[in-house]
Amino acid sequence: MKIAVLYEDAHLVVADKPSGSVVHPTRGARGALVIVRALAGQIHGAVYPVHRLDRQTSGALLLARSPEAAAALCTEIREGRFKKSYLALCRGVVRDSMRIDSPLSDGDESRPACTDVEPLEHFCDRYTLLRVRPLTGRSHQIRRHLKRVNHPLVVDATYGSGTLNRFFRETMGLDRLFLHAESLRVLHPVELRHVEVGSPLPPELEEVLGRLRTYDGPVV
Repeated sequence: MKIAVLYEDAHLVVADKPSGSVVHPTRGARGALVIVRALAGQIHGAVYPVHRLDRQTSGALLLARSPEAAAALCTEIREGRFKKSYLALCRGVVRDSMRIDSPLSDGDESRPACTDVEPLEHFCDRYTLLRVRPLTGRSHQIRRHLKRVNHPLVVDATYGSGTLNRFFRETMGLDRLFLHAESLRVLHPVELRHVEVGSPLPPELEEVLGRLRTYDGPVV
């Protein structure tokens, strides 16, 4: 499977990660498309991931083309200058923008975690399309934070609602997590200019939004 490349130069590349793929090989992802392998073959050179997207999350994924560029980009991430924005569909009506400032456990340690949430559109008086900006980089941060405020993501098998997930699978035809990395902004590791890249919402997620806009049946 060919991976769409959203941006590429001699030092970094931004791939459009499909849902169901994994960033690098893991024991639990046998048979999945591995981004670092597929992309290295595609652009004829090694790539080094500097951040992660969950297997079921799609969208803009940043990779470096050298260890030196990877180290510089990782510094940007550690110091909070790497900006990411996601689109997410959750249960419940979110009326106002909010900041979720709530520590999350990372192994045996609880670490600060902060996520900005902005409502974009409501559906059926029951669901909300959100723009979400994580200000820290904890594991599964968006999913865990939204569950914590009682707005679990649609088709989240780990942190969501089984009843909600079945409804979206059976009624809306959605069999993946509704979480998409729509954009990223980072300081170029060599040219010292900002690179901003966007990823369009995948067709299967656009289709769900279209169905919700006209749906008048029972909801969960």
